[in-house]
Amino acid sequence: MNPRRIWAIAGKEFLHVLRDPRSLSMGIAIPVFLLVLFGYGLSLDVSNVPLAVWDQDDSGISRELIRSFVNSQAFKAAGSLHSHSEVENALQMGRATAVLVIPGDYSEKLRRGEKTELQLLVDGSDSNTARLAMMYAEGILRVGRPGHGTSAISVISAYNPGMDTTWSIIPGLIAIIVNVIAAMLTSLCVAREWENGTMEQLVSTPVRKGEFILGKLVPYYCIGVIDVLIAVAMALLLFGVPLHGSVVSLAVVSGVFLLGALSLGLLISIFAGSQLLASQLALVITFLPGFILSGFVYDIAAMPLVVAAFTRIIPARYLVSLLRAIFLKGEWGSALTLDLVLLTVFAGVVLIMSRKRLKLNLDGR
Repeated sequence: MNPRRIWAIAGKEFLHVLRDPRSLSMGIAIPVFLLVLFGYGLSLDVSNVPLAVWDQDDSGISRELIRSFVNSQAFKAAGSLHSHSEVENALQMGRATAVLVIPGDYSEKLRRGEKTELQLLVDGSDSNTARLAMMYAEGILRVGRPGHGTSAISVISAYNPGMDTTWSIIPGLIAIIVNVIAAMLTSLCVAREWENGTMEQLVSTPVRKGEFILGKLVPYYCIGVIDVLIAVAMALLLFGVPLHGSVVSLAVVSGVFLLGALSLGLLISIFAGSQLLASQLALVITFLPGFILSGFVYDIAAMPLVVAAFTRIIPARYLVSLLRAIFLKGEWGSALTLDLVLLTVFAGVVLIMSRKRLKLNLDGR
């Protein structure tokens, strides 16, 4: 083994790496970025759970109880309610994740030293947040309870009565899988043309940018639709997740998201120029942020403000929210409309960026 030959090969490879800034940034900048982002952003705790209150007692003691909830780090105020319909509407539309119901005789029973019962209704579409919110509420009652009697709390899980984690995991998992697969499918299509030498043939034809992009997207869009159908069928038949929403809503949401995810993969392919770099970028850009920062596993409200703001540019965040609502809630609210609009904007922006970045000439990479 000749050390001179080893160093000659190593020197040649160093030159290749230094002359390819995209691969160099992939190897150094992205790990640093991910470590900072996820190190500050991840937390298994749940905080700032939106809590609405129906105070039927409206006494000093009941208001003190409410303050003990909203002054804790676990909950934040989400308004006052005054009827059963308002309670249902707040949970249905996502304005509150939990609702505390204080009975009309709460303060009187406490003064008499009797046991009184509070009611906490939680949005069970995210079973992890619901379970932790219940534990935090019980802890608050044990520590800072006003009055002299005892208080118990009964929990009702809306949209997931059995607190089945599968019901909240599967819709979110569909979003993550579709996000990754769609981007991976198209992340290689343009880079493959350059590496195989077939781009030169396409450049010599009168094909336009828009025609090229749509022609690339159509086959993979069909594959993505098949993936969504299989995933939904498995959720319903294999895992027993109910579908309370309409099939039309599910189709529209999935279709818009697929267009954006496939366009993102195409943009990655145009930017990377090589299949290896494109596949790596697609995995880093879609899987890790989608899995960790979409609200699928970790509560976004518990993240620092900067990281929580960053999650707003991650399309999987909106699809997770939409699919959970369509599967488990069934009703379409204003918050879901906003999520769908943002997904549509994302798809349009990425398509425009792909068209602008694409260069149909021999030195266009």
